[in-house]
Amino acid sequence: DGIVYYEFDRDKHVSPEVNKQGGTVFIGMDFNVDPMTAVVCQMINNQFHIIDEVFLRNSDTPKMVHELKKRGYGGARIIPDSTGKNRKTSGQSDFDILKQDFVIENVFNPFVTDRVNNINRLLKANRIKINTKCKKLQNDLEQVSWKDNKLDQKGESKMLTHISDCLGYIAWKIDPISGRARQPIRL
Repeated sequence: DGIVYYEFDRDKHVSPEVNKQGGTVFIGMDFNVDPMTAVVCQMINNQFHIIDEVFLRNSDTPKMVHELKKRGYGGARIIPDSTGKNRKTSGQSDFDILKQDFVIENVFNPFVTDRVNNINRLLKANRIKINTKCKKLQNDLEQVSWKDNKLDQKGESKMLTHISDCLGYIAWKIDPISGRARQPIRL
C-alpha cells in the first residue's frame, strides 16, 4: 500500500510553459465508458511534454474522436490501451473508429508495475513536463495508490488511474524500461 507515482512533484513537473509546438503529436488513450480519457503529448528535447488532457464522463469513442478533432489533434498518432482492438463502445472496434482520423500505433499493454516504474523513472530524471491545465493528470499522479498490491480503483478512487494509464502507454511505447520493449516507436 502507498502512493504509486512517488516521484511526481508539481513544482518540478508542472509548468504553464508546456505548450504545443511543431512536430508529431501523440495521444495516449484509455477505453472506458466512464471515464474515457486521453493525454496529448509531444517529445521536445528528449522530454515528454504533456500539452493537453481529455476526461469524458459517460462517453464513447466517437465522442472522444470529436473532442480531439475539435481541439485540433486530428491526424495525431494514437498510443492506446491495447484492449481497444477488442472492446467496443459502439458497433465498430474502437481502433476502427480511430483509424478514420488518426494513426494507430501497434501496441501491447506492459505489466502495470513495469508501466508505473517507467513513469517514476522518467519523473525522477525530470523527463516529464505537464501543462498546468492538465488537472486530472496531476491529481492522478498525486492520488493513485496501491491497495493489496493493485492500483486502487474502488470507492472514491474509481475515477483515478485512467488518465495516468494514458501517460503510461505513451511513455512505454516511446521510452520503455531498458530491455522491456517489443517495438519502441521511432521518432
